[in-house]
Amino acid sequence: MNKGTVIIGAGAAGSLAALFAARAGQSVLFLDGEEEPGRKILISGGGRCNVLPATVADAAFHTSGSQPLLRRLLSAWPLEEVQAFFERDLRLPLRREKDKLFPKSQRARDVRDALVKEAIKAKALLEVSWKVAAVERTGKGFLLTATDGRQLTAERLILAAGGQSVPTTGSDGSGFALARSLGHELTPLYPALVPLLTDDEDLRALAGLSLPVRWTARAPARDGDPGRVLGTGERELLFTHRGFSGPAIMDASHFVTRDKASLHICWTERSAEDWGAALADPGSRTVHRLLRKHLPARLATTLAHRVGLEETDRLAELPRATRQDLVQALANFTLPISGHRGFAHAEVTGGGVPLAELHSKTLESRRVPGLHICGELLDAQGPIGGHNFLLAWISGRLAGQA
Repeated sequence: MNKGTVIIGAGAAGSLAALFAARAGQSVLFLDGEEEPGRKILISGGGRCNVLPATVADAAFHTSGSQPLLRRLLSAWPLEEVQAFFERDLRLPLRREKDKLFPKSQRARDVRDALVKEAIKAKALLEVSWKVAAVERTGKGFLLTATDGRQLTAERLILAAGGQSVPTTGSDGSGFALARSLGHELTPLYPALVPLLTDDEDLRALAGLSLPVRWTARAPARDGDPGRVLGTGERELLFTHRGFSGPAIMDASHFVTRDKASLHICWTERSAEDWGAALADPGSRTVHRLLRKHLPARLATTLAHRVGLEETDRLAELPRATRQDLVQALANFTLPISGHRGFAHAEVTGGGVPLAELHSKTLESRRVPGLHICGELLDAQGPIGGHNFLLAWISGRLAGQA
C-alpha cells in the first residue's frame, strides 16, 4: 500500500495531525497499534479529559534544550484559538473548572471520538492494530513494517507515537526507538508528572491528607552550598500510603527524576520569619494549639513530634534550638524522598527529540526530510492540568499542516 502521508499514532497529537493534513488535501493514513485509538485520552482527567488549561504561561513549560524554541512552538496556536477549535470545529463545548477546561459532557470519550470522526470526515483513513516495528528511509519516502510483517510506503511520515508513560495505553516508548533508528539523538528520558515515594512511616501515616503548599526544588548541595533553586510553585500536596502526590508534587517531580533535586515544603502562607516571631510568644499557649490554628491536626502533631515536642509543651518554654528546628520544619521542610513510581504511573515522558533537531514552523526533521515529529516524543513538557494536551494539539496541528 502506498500513501502520501502516514501518521504513526492516533492519540492526541496524531489525530490532530491527521485532521489538518487531510484538510490540506493530503492522502492521509493514521495508524494505531492498539485495537482502540487514543486510550490515553480516555483515561485522562479521571475519565473526563482535562482538554486544556484555563490559562497558560510559557514559563510553566520545560525543555532541556532551547526555551526560545519552546516559546515559538507554543505561540504557533494561541490558547483561545485552540479552545475555539474544540468548541467550533469539533462542536465540543468546554466548561471551566478552576484552572482547567473539561468537556461539558464530562466524558473523555467524547473528546477522542470528536477528534477521530473529524479526521475521518476530512478523508483521513484510520487503521488500528497496526503496530509499527520498523521504519526505513527509501528513495521515495519511507517503508513501514508492522510487527506482523505487513508493509506500506509513505511519501511523508509523521511520528506521533506518544512517550512511554502509562504503557498500558500503548505508549510503550517505541516511537523513541523509531526516531533514533531514523537518525535522531534523544535527550535522556525520565518520568515526569509522577508521584514520589518515601520510606518515612510517620509521613506515610498521613495518607489521604491534602493541603496547599509552597514548594522549592533545589539542585544537589555541594561543599556547603545548599544548591541553586531550580523551580518553585504553589499547589496542593497529597500524602499517600506510598509517599507524596497531588499537583504540587506532580509539577515538581521532574526536578527530582531528572536533576536529583531535593524538595522543600512551606506548609502555610507564613514565612520562616513569621513563624519565628509567632513561636517566640511568651504566653502560656501550647505549641500544638498554635500549630493547629494553621495546619491540619495530624500534620501539626507529626511536625511537632519530629522536633521532640509533646502535646503539653508551651511556647514560653521552648528552647531556642527547638524553636529553630520547628521553624525549619514548618517553612522549609525537606521531603524524605526515596524514589518515584516510574513510567507506569507518570503522566508524561520527559526528554525526547530535541526541538533544535526540527524546523520550528513545521516540526520537520532537520536530519530526515519528509519526517515530522510531534506530541510526547518532543523534549517539551508542561505542568499538570491540560498543559501537555495543549502541547499535543499545537504540535500535531503544526506537523499536519506542513
